[in-house]
Amino acid sequence: MNRLSALFLVLGGLVVLGSAGWWWVTYSDVIRYNYISASEASLCLVGDSAICHLARTLCRSAHPIAVTAYRAATIWVGLASLSASLMTLGRARDRTVSSSR
Repeated sequence: MNRLSALFLVLGGLVVLGSAGWWWVTYSDVIRYNYISASEASLCLVGDSAICHLARTLCRSAHPIAVTAYRAATIWVGLASLSASLMTLGRARDRTVSSSR
């Protein structure tokens, strides 16, 4: 694994994990109080809808740690970085195979 692949892998993994944590902090109360179901809230992890906006509004009113609203774009940035790590890894392997011939 080359350095660029490793960098994209680590950064992407951290962003995806951080995004999932941020999502959980934002939506755990609305799930716990049954404002929306866990399956509806899980859709908010990757996108935004009216139900997500409503859930964030309900959450923001009394959130214990005053978290700002979750943004679904963050998980996409992390997934893009993970994809880039796979692409750069594939290119590095192609170069290694072609140079050994």
